[in-house]
Amino acid sequence: MRTVASLIVMAILTVALVGCADPSRESEAETLRDDLADLAGVTSVRLEYTVPVVLDSGKLALEVEMNPDAATDQVVAVVEKAYDAFRTTHHGEEADLSVTAGRTTVALRAFEPDATVAAVGAATSTGLSAVPMDGAVAIDLTTQDVPQGDHVAGTYVVGLPGGSTADDVPTLLRSLAAEYDEEPVIGWGGSAADGSSLSYDLGFPPEALVARWTRVQSAGLPLTVRAFEDGSLFAEGHLPSTYDVERRVDRRALDQITRPQLRALGDGEWLYDLVDVKGHYVVSIDRYLCEPTSESSYDDALEAWVVEKLGSCTPP
Repeated sequence: MRTVASLIVMAILTVALVGCADPSRESEAETLRDDLADLAGVTSVRLEYTVPVVLDSGKLALEVEMNPDAATDQVVAVVEKAYDAFRTTHHGEEADLSVTAGRTTVALRAFEPDATVAAVGAATSTGLSAVPMDGAVAIDLTTQDVPQGDHVAGTYVVGLPGGSTADDVPTLLRSLAAEYDEEPVIGWGGSAADGSSLSYDLGFPPEALVARWTRVQSAGLPLTVRAFEDGSLFAEGHLPSTYDVERRVDRRALDQITRPQLRALGDGEWLYDLVDVKGHYVVSIDRYLCEPTSESSYDDALEAWVVEKLGSCTPP
């Protein structure tokens, strides 16, 4: 009897839960897509919508392509239009917006946002205003779980024009710090045409960090580096060709790339990844979580070399 009673209770709960799924807002998302497509400077809009299910909200992702020379006010208008729908019609749904205008990109995430449309528009406009001549910017914004200020957090990574190298990035960062006020929830960074970049999660990168980044970059392969206020670094480089780590000549060639940069990274918490032209991870050294990666026999040997030079890694 207890078993029968339990089954009845479970059936009742299941029926109750089935009725808890939020209503689909797919038609509203399609209307938003069409409205965005009608805005000036927009060339195409792609929508992906996932209907809500029990205990999981609806999800919408919008990818907007714009003319490469789209004006600042046109890009801001797209972001504001989408965010206004995110905070009203699609409030409580996981919403993502991706805007591309030439090399400039804007990413915006929202779920249950508190920010106003004006605040999101202003944050977008600030990032766009930092673009140098023939340059670009990657704007990454979120309005989710941001209790401070205008409830908008994110990063601006300002891209230098073609022909630029890592040597040009420190000057760019100093000029940005002189021109823009530091916000507690907005990070800044710079990138060069050679593939090197530095981004910081809160404010402008400190001079000591920029100097360390410069040493790492000058040691060899251009790296994309994300740095955080707690001192941790995440570095990734893209190798210009493929390497067969079973061949001694290729292992030696990799040593010429990796060892100088790993020495320059030195002590502290960091992650160092190298990816080949096919997208395969050739090297992954984890001094952040201190977890062996074992991407290859070469990776294992390199990790042993790092321990020999820097000492054992201490997990957080």
